[in-house]
Amino acid sequence: MKKVILVLLLILIGFGTYHYPNISTTLNVVSGFSAKNLCSGYFISGFEGDSLAAESLAPISPAFSLVSYEFDKDNKSITTSVLGGFERKAIYRQGLGCTLLVSGQESISTKVNPLNFKNQSSTEGWPNGLAAATVNEAVNYQLLNQGIERAFSEPEPTGKRNVKAVAIIYNGKLIAEQYSEDIDLNTPLLSWSMAKSITGLQVGLLVKQGKLDVLKPAIVPAWQDSDDPRSKITLDQLMRMSSGLEFNETYGINTDVSRMLSIEGDSGEFAASKSLEFDIDSHWSYSSGTSNIISGIVKRSIGGDLQNYYEFTQKQLFLPLGINTAILETDASDTFIGSSYIYASARDWAKLGQLLLQNGRWKGEQLLPESWVKYTTTATKTSPLNNYGAQFWLNKDPDDKNIKRFWPSVSTDVFYMGGFQGQYVVVVPSKDLVIVRFGFTEPGTSRGIERLISDTIAALPKQVRL
Repeated sequence: MKKVILVLLLILIGFGTYHYPNISTTLNVVSGFSAKNLCSGYFISGFEGDSLAAESLAPISPAFSLVSYEFDKDNKSITTSVLGGFERKAIYRQGLGCTLLVSGQESISTKVNPLNFKNQSSTEGWPNGLAAATVNEAVNYQLLNQGIERAFSEPEPTGKRNVKAVAIIYNGKLIAEQYSEDIDLNTPLLSWSMAKSITGLQVGLLVKQGKLDVLKPAIVPAWQDSDDPRSKITLDQLMRMSSGLEFNETYGINTDVSRMLSIEGDSGEFAASKSLEFDIDSHWSYSSGTSNIISGIVKRSIGGDLQNYYEFTQKQLFLPLGINTAILETDASDTFIGSSYIYASARDWAKLGQLLLQNGRWKGEQLLPESWVKYTTTATKTSPLNNYGAQFWLNKDPDDKNIKRFWPSVSTDVFYMGGFQGQYVVVVPSKDLVIVRFGFTEPGTSRGIERLISDTIAALPKQVRL
């Protein structure tokens, strides 16, 4: 009977597409990934478990339909299993969100004292308060609303977009927003890989304080032997995904990225253990592991205990912007998972976009180095399509004129944070525009983001920002 179940399981999880030499590892990943994301979705975003599993997990692979889970609301934890085994546990800690424990671990003793946030005014508009979107008489709201409705529509036969939130910022004001029925303007939403951009901003804060230099070799404990060729990798090369390190970013169930997020207790240490696959700075390869190596560097540069580590980004970045919904989640080593796991409301994500639009300046204070936005949005020389900077995506033209840029209908000055399932913070400097879009968009389904950008621009006045 067990053999029959395993054969059926292999068929379900796509044996024809991926080869799994270790079924135990595969099912451990399925259980761990489910525990972490169900925990965060429930205790942070407030989604119901069944709807969250159906919208965010099941479309990734049929294997997730085999997961059983049980919430412990009193102790704020969740336990998952697959076919009665492979039990995993994730625990919610105030201020830190949910942490996936390693197999066999039952608890985690560390905690932080969350900062107290000032209540935002209900009468003031964004970014200072919670009042409704501002009406800008120069904007064509018929076109704008049509564009937003189109973004929320379900035109794809291949799968659902499941758009959760759209927010539009123009000339520094929130001019439109829309949410799905199960969330509101205060709901913290998952970043996925947009977290990489925030990790990049953490580096910028530390550069401004003189604690990091991106042009110097990255200080990674595993690479400190002078005979280790990895000791020559600079922080800049990590930021630009050109380190040459081996890392399988394929989004299967048993790959480096899934193991890192669903099995390993220290994500950065796991990624740093990888060998060089290419000569340093000769090859571009997108890697969540690299962002977690950077996250470890950030943690060591900040120094101090977990409380100090937690407070750094909150006080240096979020509090000045009036962001009070942001949660950076850690792995079992209490290091922020800088590749994937940050939660914040759509309005608060928009503030981060506006900060970038303003070249790192907010209310007269230069939070980031004056050259930082230019640095992060300069194309990486090893990126074959000129579409990646330093932890940010770009919309520049490729060197090969026979290849179109990623969003052909959108201008080349656009840069953005992007995440799995269709999370975006898009900055359009020439239009003084920030667009935020969140969803649980199913694999293989058009996210409609390029059309949302072009629809929004079509609704704006024609003058160009000077």
